[in-house]
Amino acid sequence: MASRKRHISALLASLLCLSLAPLANATSGIKVAIAYDVGGRGDRAENDAVAVGVDLAKKNLKLTSLDVREMVTDGTEKDRSRRLRFLANAGYSTIIAVGPGYEQSLKVVSQEFPDLNFVIIDDGNISNLNVASLIFDSQQGAYLAGVLAASASKTNKVGFVGDVSFATSPAQGAAFAQGAKSVKPKIATSIIIPLVNSPTAALTSLHKSGVDVIYSNWMQNSQLLDSVVALNSKAKPLKLIGVLPDQYWLQSSKSRGVLIGAFTKHLESAAYDAIWYAEKNQTLGDVIQENPNIYGKIYSVSEAGIGMALTGEGQNYSAVIKSVSSLLKAGKVKIASF
Repeated sequence: MASRKRHISALLASLLCLSLAPLANATSGIKVAIAYDVGGRGDRAENDAVAVGVDLAKKNLKLTSLDVREMVTDGTEKDRSRRLRFLANAGYSTIIAVGPGYEQSLKVVSQEFPDLNFVIIDDGNISNLNVASLIFDSQQGAYLAGVLAASASKTNKVGFVGDVSFATSPAQGAAFAQGAKSVKPKIATSIIIPLVNSPTAALTSLHKSGVDVIYSNWMQNSQLLDSVVALNSKAKPLKLIGVLPDQYWLQSSKSRGVLIGAFTKHLESAAYDAIWYAEKNQTLGDVIQENPNIYGKIYSVSEAGIGMALTGEGQNYSAVIKSVSSLLKAGKVKIASF
């Protein structure tokens, strides 16, 4: 009993504001680290979305900054690796990396520390046994975008402009077309995945052909939004469906006249789950891909892990999106494999 009292006294002395309520959590041994991408909190993109989940997990699980450490990279491969190794050597049992920028460094560092658990949010390309990949069903998102595009189109011509850096872009394009045709079977769908660092030429070509609604997962820069704004006119409108939180520029005032919706990935849910499972010392997810095996979880419409946020004119089609989302959730829509 005397030993226990000394232990509690020591904790209270070193953690001045720590109350008796979270004491059991503080001594449970949980040590989780968050490795944010460039910008960290305040980036209005992936990092901020993850931070929402981190804060909620800390509140609900009664965790403190001693339980959950947060770091930010400068974006270089050397710095990413250095920070991951630092956290691993510092005794953090679960290390959560934010975004696909950590893919290469995490592949290497997770092999160096096979007894630690690593999580990467929004990337599904690491097959190491101690890495859980938390990804979002981009095909469901593209399907919903196709439904919205077809519903909003006045010309019955819609298009998808894919980011070539995503291996899933062709599959997203196919799902977009399937979603559009589920609303209007005879609608014309155009799929373009530019092999250049600008989407302007592709957007211009589609607009000239009569396309009046575009969906794009382009995230390299804000040229996507700039080009749509420049092409849009009263005589020949061009509306945009984007992706949040990836395309942070969609939150600018410039987007108001053209944005009608955005495929939304709830990274906060993934961050919360990663910390919750770490605190419970449980395995997160299962095999999500074979040959090679990728472990983790795919967030979909079913558990509200993704959705379609509507804005501007897109709000006119909320009933349609709600109906299709219910069908996806119930498993009544099968998106063709690609």
